[in-house]
Amino acid sequence: MPVGNKMFQGEFSEVAEMSNQHIINKRRIINGYDDGLLQASPLKHPWARDIFKGMQKNNWVAEEISFQKDKEQWEGNALTGQERECFLRALAFASNLDGLLVNSLSEVIKPHITSPEVVLAIARQIYEECLHVDSYSCMVEAVGLDPELVYGLYRKDKHLFYKNKRVLESMYRINRPDFSTKSLEGAQEFVEACSTNLIFEGIFFFSAFLVFYNFGRHNKMPGSKEMIQFINRDEDLHVRLFVNIINTIRQEQPEVWTAPLQAQIRRNILDAVDMEIEWGISCIGDGILGITPVMLTDYIRFIGDMRLSAIGLEPAFNVSNPFPWLDEFTQNNMIETNFFEGTVREYQSGSLEW
Repeated sequence: MPVGNKMFQGEFSEVAEMSNQHIINKRRIINGYDDGLLQASPLKHPWARDIFKGMQKNNWVAEEISFQKDKEQWEGNALTGQERECFLRALAFASNLDGLLVNSLSEVIKPHITSPEVVLAIARQIYEECLHVDSYSCMVEAVGLDPELVYGLYRKDKHLFYKNKRVLESMYRINRPDFSTKSLEGAQEFVEACSTNLIFEGIFFFSAFLVFYNFGRHNKMPGSKEMIQFINRDEDLHVRLFVNIINTIRQEQPEVWTAPLQAQIRRNILDAVDMEIEWGISCIGDGILGITPVMLTDYIRFIGDMRLSAIGLEPAFNVSNPFPWLDEFTQNNMIETNFFEGTVREYQSGSLEW
C-alpha cells in the first residue's frame, strides 16, 4: 500500500533516532519536513495559530440573520430597477467566487503546504468558504431571489463570464500532474499562486462589499449587509493568512523572491485592480446611492495599494479611501496590518533554532 509522506516511506530504523526538535527545525511553509501527522506543537509559525484561533472566534451561520426586511423590500417598491440590478450583479460574482475558492484551496494550495499549523488555518478557511457558499444560498432562498438570476448570470452577462474565466484560469495554473515546489521555478510559481489567492480574497470581493454596505447605509437590504459583515470579517483573516504565507516563504527561501517574480506579482495585482474597477462600474453604472465611478475607482486602487504594501511591494496609486463611513460596517477590517502582527502569546518552543 503506497504511503504519501516522507516519514513512513522508509523503515523504522531510519526514523527511530529522530526527535521533535529535529523534525520541527526542518519545518517550512513549503518544502519542509512533513511526517503527515499535523503535529502543530511546538509551533514554527505561531502567526498561523493566531489566525486559526481568530477564525474559531468568528463562528457564525446564516440562520442567525433575519432577511425578513430584505424580502419585504425586494417584493415591494423600496428598490429602484437600477438598484435591483446592481444588487443582483454584486451578489452573482461574490457567490461565484466563494465556490471557486473552495476547490482552489483544497486542490491547488493546501497539498503543497508542509507546515501543520498553516494547514490547519487553510483547512478552516476552506470550511469558511463553504459557509459563505451556503450563506449566499440561504439569502437567495430567504429573500425570494431567482437562483437563475444569481447563479446563472455568468451565462448571460459577458463581463461576468470573462471575469470568472480569467479567475479560474489563474487559480488553476499550477494544478498539473508534473508540478512541484522543489525547484526554484516551482516555488516561484507557488508564491505567485498564493498572491493570486490574495487577489481573490483581497481585491475581487471589494466592489461587491462596497455595494452591499452602501445599501445598508441607506437602510436597504439590511440582512444582506449584516451577512456581508460576517463574510468580510472572515475574508480579512484569509487575507492576513496569505500575506503571512507569502512573507514567510520570502524569509525561508529568499532566493525565490526575485525581481522578475516581484514584477509579475505586481502586474497581476494591478491587472486585478483594473478588472475589479471595470466590474464595479458595470454594476453601478453612472452612479448609485452616492457612489460614482470615480469614487469606486479610487477605492479599489486604495485597496490595491494595501495589498502591494502588505507583501513588500511599492504602492502604485497613493490614493486615500473615499468612503470613510465604511469603518462603521467593517470595524476597521480592511486596515493594513504589519507583517506578523498579532496577539503576543507564549508558545512552547523547547530548544528550537529560530
